Amino acid sequence: MYKHLLLLTCAAGALGISAGAASAATATASASATDQSATNVTEIVVTAEKREQSLQRVPVAVSVFTGAQRDVIGINTVADVTNFAPGFTYDPATVHAYIRGVGRQSVNVTDDQRVANYEDEFYVYSPYGLDKSSLFLEREQIERGPQNVGGRNAAAGSIDMISVRPTEQPYAELRAEVANFGAWNIEGAVSGEVAPGLTMRLSGFDHNQDQGYFKNVVTGLDEGNVIHEWYVEGQADWKPSDKFELWARTFFETWSNRGDAGSRVGYYNGSWDETALTDGNAYVGGGLFINPNFGYAAPNGNPTANAALIAHNNAVLAGLPAGTFCPLCAVDPVPTSVSLVKPGILKNPSAINHNNFAALEPRRVQLNNYDDFNWIATYHASTFDIKYTGGVQGYNYYLNDPGDGPGENSDVASYTLPFVAAIPGASALTIFPQVQANYVEDDIWTAHDLTFQSTTDSPFQWTFGGFFFYQHYNQPYTVFDPNQPQLAHPAGAAANPNNYILYLDYNFNVQSMAGYGAASYKFNDQWKISGNLRYNYDDKWGTETARYLFFGSSLLETPSIAFVPGLAGTPLAGLPAYMTLGNLTPSLDITNSLICSTGTGINNAASPSCTSGPLALGVKSKAVFINGYAQRQLAIQSNALTGGAEIEWTPTSEILAYARYGRGYESPSFNAGQVIASPAVHSEYLNAYEMGYKQSFGKALLINAAVYYYDYEGLQVPLSINNGGVTQALFVNVPKSESVGFEFEGYWTPIKDLLVTLSYSYDHTSVLTGCSGTINAAGGLVAGPNTLCIEDTNDPAAVQPGAAPFPGQTTAVKLQSVKGNPLPDAPANKFAIDIAYTWHFDPGDLVLSGSYAFRDTQNGTLFDRFYDKAPSWSDLDFRALWKGPKDKYEVIAFVKNALDVQQYTVGAGGAGLAGSATAVTPAATGFNEINAYELNPPRTYGLEFRYKFF
Repeated sequence: MYKHLLLLTCAAGALGISAGAASAATATASASATDQSATNVTEIVVTAEKREQSLQRVPVAVSVFTGAQRDVIGINTVADVTNFAPGFTYDPATVHAYIRGVGRQSVNVTDDQRVANYEDEFYVYSPYGLDKSSLFLEREQIERGPQNVGGRNAAAGSIDMISVRPTEQPYAELRAEVANFGAWNIEGAVSGEVAPGLTMRLSGFDHNQDQGYFKNVVTGLDEGNVIHEWYVEGQADWKPSDKFELWARTFFETWSNRGDAGSRVGYYNGSWDETALTDGNAYVGGGLFINPNFGYAAPNGNPTANAALIAHNNAVLAGLPAGTFCPLCAVDPVPTSVSLVKPGILKNPSAINHNNFAALEPRRVQLNNYDDFNWIATYHASTFDIKYTGGVQGYNYYLNDPGDGPGENSDVASYTLPFVAAIPGASALTIFPQVQANYVEDDIWTAHDLTFQSTTDSPFQWTFGGFFFYQHYNQPYTVFDPNQPQLAHPAGAAANPNNYILYLDYNFNVQSMAGYGAASYKFNDQWKISGNLRYNYDDKWGTETARYLFFGSSLLETPSIAFVPGLAGTPLAGLPAYMTLGNLTPSLDITNSLICSTGTGINNAASPSCTSGPLALGVKSKAVFINGYAQRQLAIQSNALTGGAEIEWTPTSEILAYARYGRGYESPSFNAGQVIASPAVHSEYLNAYEMGYKQSFGKALLINAAVYYYDYEGLQVPLSINNGGVTQALFVNVPKSESVGFEFEGYWTPIKDLLVTLSYSYDHTSVLTGCSGTINAAGGLVAGPNTLCIEDTNDPAAVQPGAAPFPGQTTAVKLQSVKGNPLPDAPANKFAIDIAYTWHFDPGDLVLSGSYAFRDTQNGTLFDRFYDKAPSWSDLDFRALWKGPKDKYEVIAFVKNALDVQQYTVGAGGAGLAGSATAVTPAATGFNEINAYELNPPRTYGLEFRYKFF
């Protein structure tokens, strides 16, 4: 693997900016400046593993942020990186990165990252560490385009997080920061030589924030970035001779709070006036259980919901012939009473103030055993280097969530349904809607990369090597109601002592191996060609387990005679179960009927059998039942030959033009854990074409520009399906899509001590595959081959604005086309600019910086709908850095999001509210759509002090 960097210096060394790179992550490059002027953009000659090269001649699009640059501009969160890196977006809730519209879109761990993440060349699960300060990271690099030389295959690109290394001279620094929302942080590091040829570094931090960005109006607890996190890192760098070097790092980290990955980062804008007893889109498992907010329809609940439900029921009954006895025709019951945790909270506070929410329990996230040990061993032979990079890392992640989606946003403790005293021992049925969800990731992996690389001055250069990766993880997900007694004893099925509504789990292994090679030949000072090849072999195997328990409206409204045959011939026989059985109404285990069913939603595909017949793709055993749980084996292998080529033209020492092609690949993925009919999807491939231009204009201006076209084959996308009234996820391959764009980065020093940093990207993404087929006798669509016809579970009848149903369907659920819609989390336009100026005084230097960023709208799914779309937004930040004499101390004051603008990290997630009374409800659907938004922090400000002891 080889990597090159370009640094810009300005503001008396206070600001460094990097650009230019090639291949996978590298941490050993060392730079020496040809000119350390404080007033000019200065090109740096970089020694990258014994190979010196001007980094304006590196033919790839890359954004690089040095620690010094991040300090001046204020790039200290991953969100800040996304502002200035063209084509790059990031979801802080799922820690997923996207480059040019390509990224991992599911939290299912079998779905690989499309952006390869590296910490000092060691492959890691996510770019979570990008928010470490300049005390820990010397450089951050965002490379765009397929990466095939070294490391793990990455169709979208790579993110390299490169540590500050041990120093030979004694060094010690302490940093302290205070900010609003009760934030306070302490960081420190010491470094030096402890023996001849051996340097070591010890560093750590304690990050805290006591107040959250969101306020729970029920409990009074804050959520959102309530952080209590500590981290300790040790490094050793040993150089026993000029032939061998060994660098190693280990760290330990933990956090337990209400404010890190997976915690509350946004809000739902729906109302609390639903009039349906069951809402399948309300929260995960909602189709299996009762709508928590239905209690507001009680007489002592939300008056609007109560009046709307009664009016609706009366309208239904009024349309029947006189004297008709039809209790079940009154669509849903009117609860007799509701108990609120905090009386008077009858409306969703998020709809009025997005910083407020209502929940009976807080979300809690915890990370334990987040440990790492990785190393780089390098041997310098006479004409080549041998490098071995390896390590092991793992963590145990836990998320306790009071439901998921609008259902968690509630003040309802319980509500009671109407009851007729008829069955001995029965009493009125009370619903306790405190649904809880637990999400767990227990993950550990090891990665090893052995590289051989030429180091001579020959015009012919070569690299070859091999990569091995092994990962084991367990990812149980459970939804349960601890207070609903009927769930513990489902009728005619194994006991359910944990009151599960939903249990999904998979225990998996992943093994990935690759061999790679690259070569380049330089004909003369102007022309150079390069090429690379990579062979990938991927193997995924494991066990999945699922159980589904049902306690929903169709069960509670079943005629009582179905449970008590003795009622035959009596008026009670026609009454629903909740009225006669009440609290004796049992729950049902529907696992057997729900698993291995396609449901509706994807091309109306036939459903492979679960227990007999041929096995679906990736399924290795029939489902078996153990104590009510369905379990089966999954496994799939794949291989691919990928690579790329490029040609470079350097007409002058200041200009580089290049054209390159790269082919990316991602192995098949499983939507494991659900035991569904079609759990696996095929591999996806990306043909990436890029042309770039880089030029330096003396020592005042540097520009980098690129245009690209992505031909995307088999994009793996998770979509919702309706399976027996339960909303589930299913992966699907999109046959064809594209991403076309332009990117620009510039660094300009028009006058002494003034630096302007600018980035812009335009990315047009689009699904190219349409929906076609024929209408069958039942009025349903039979999709044609290689088409994409899907259901929007938030709009099953396809009547919402923007719907594109295939014509002629007469079924209740209508499949739609998404051709022409943009890919998720790919804003069309991104723009950022920073202006920094340095004043020099006798006691020190003052750097003032102001930055502005703009982000275009983003979609959260393939459906280009208002409820999946996050609006555009802008950001304005200010920062002042005072550097004392001899760089002994620094003081930084900052304000971020100065105008307190509502900023959206990724596209919205739509959710349907059943039977809402106050919004316009299409008669054919019964759904009103709302947005689920993820937000960047509001206005924050603070002060940081840094002191270097030596």
